[in-house]
Amino acid sequence: MVKHHEVILSAPRDLADGGAPAILQRSDDDFIAAVLAGLRDAGGRVALRASLARAASVASGTDSRPSGRLTSGRELFNRLRRASGKLGLAGGRVAPVPAGGSQPPAQTLLAGVRSAATGEPVLKLFQPIQRQFHLAVMEARCDTPGQPRIDPQRVDGAGLVIRRLLRDAAGRELKQGWMRAGDSLKGWARIAATADGAASGNRHDPDALRRLSRPTTGQPVLDDEVRLLLAAQADALLDEAVVPMFLAPPDVCEAAGATLFYGLVPTTSSERAEGGAPLFDEQAFGPASADFKAHLVGPLRGLADSLPRPGHSLTPDLAAIAGNPSDSDQSSMKRLLLLLRQLAVEFDAFGDNAEADALLALLNGIGLPLADADGKPAPGSSPAGDFLAAASRILLDGESISPAPTVPAAWPALDNPTSAALATALSACLQRRFDAVSGVAGRFDDPEARYVLRAFVRLKPEGHCPERTVWSDYSPAFVIAPWYEGGGAPPVQVPLPDPSDREMLKKLVPNIAFTVPASLQSLLAGDPLDLMEGKKPADSGLKLGWICSFNIPIITICAFIVLNIFLSLFDLFFRWMMFIKICIPFPKKGGGE
Repeated sequence: MVKHHEVILSAPRDLADGGAPAILQRSDDDFIAAVLAGLRDAGGRVALRASLARAASVASGTDSRPSGRLTSGRELFNRLRRASGKLGLAGGRVAPVPAGGSQPPAQTLLAGVRSAATGEPVLKLFQPIQRQFHLAVMEARCDTPGQPRIDPQRVDGAGLVIRRLLRDAAGRELKQGWMRAGDSLKGWARIAATADGAASGNRHDPDALRRLSRPTTGQPVLDDEVRLLLAAQADALLDEAVVPMFLAPPDVCEAAGATLFYGLVPTTSSERAEGGAPLFDEQAFGPASADFKAHLVGPLRGLADSLPRPGHSLTPDLAAIAGNPSDSDQSSMKRLLLLLRQLAVEFDAFGDNAEADALLALLNGIGLPLADADGKPAPGSSPAGDFLAAASRILLDGESISPAPTVPAAWPALDNPTSAALATALSACLQRRFDAVSGVAGRFDDPEARYVLRAFVRLKPEGHCPERTVWSDYSPAFVIAPWYEGGGAPPVQVPLPDPSDREMLKKLVPNIAFTVPASLQSLLAGDPLDLMEGKKPADSGLKLGWICSFNIPIITICAFIVLNIFLSLFDLFFRWMMFIKICIPFPKKGGGE
């Protein structure tokens, strides 16, 4: 039976070395056309070396490509062939030294040897918002004498996958792929060792159906048993996310004498995995942890505390005590408000859910001693949960409850079992709150994650030989710069109108309108000094809505002035002005005498 000859996937020769696609970084608008034009000849590919993605300036590490002892004769042969290409031996293609250039000094060559021995630095890729784009390019050629390019007609498709690097407890490197099972997005899942190898064949295709379609044995019953056995594996039906790679236009491939592929490397994604929310760290911030206990206010830790105005009816106006330094109950009112805010906001203790109900039941098991009208202890007690729920509505929400609850005499000290049970119930509420607000993990949300990419080409069947999938080597590891980090592109310029030019101001007609409700308009129409003092203006009685129109450039000028004021104020603390604001003079446009 005829056997496939091997196919080599690598970076385009004269552009980069190695069996992984070359990753280019571009900021020009029509970068794909520019790159394709550069790939046409050796000189253009040499020029494209300046666009290769660069190493991160702060991240260091090694890539995921194998190192150490040689694993096979094939690996030895491949390394010798790559070395021959670098040294200009028979069969190697070496780009000429650019005009005016010179050979690097011996120290530079020695540094390169040491770098190759220890691994390449981690690359840094940027996001589109930073106006930097990354393109992966590779060529496919036959592993036969002369290494001719493969016939594009044999190609059934090409793509690349991005995998995340992790290390297990033993320090071994693991890879994860972004997986989907049918219509369900599973997120990052571990890549099996068999799928991570360099072998070719449909079993290693990112598409589940292709992996399961093995060459038939000629025995239908045996074929069905094999498919059932393969489908029973845990990851058998997972499809890995594939970024398409496109065959370069025929004229480009013809001019280059190579079958070239290119594809955009994604560095941002809106995809969210099902059930991919970050887990609450119970060990670091669980009910028994010191940090969790220290975060709780005194009464929730089991400490005794006083209450403001014991024996008095609890009304919304009592909240003002917290802002009155001359009131003897100011400190106790501040602590009560802090207790209520922590319960209501952080723990959602008064919400409609099972965890809140369990916490409220536990709080109701704590009896708060009563006080008479003079604030002295009185017989009896009231459930702490009911009092705190009512106090939250009155003091935090400003509601008036009839009949108004009476403020107990004090909060008692709790025994150890009660304190532990209270901490457990609070932690359960916090976990539920965390799950509600933490969101779902995205594909590239981890700022510390490192990734590698790997390309593949699917070849059509030939005669009796079935279709197969050929993989490239892994790229060097890379990180994705956070969106706020500068990517090197020049800043976007926003021209502002001259506010001192009266003729210009006449042309700035309103181009945006806000529909303002009557209550907000009444507030804005009040005395600004009253607003600064926290006084609410009197209701005018009019219930008219308003449509207020403004000019966006004028709004931008106001925002620019306010921004500069606050930048100057905060510079007293952060000393950041020399880094975040750079103003340079430029001549006024236009003619002159």
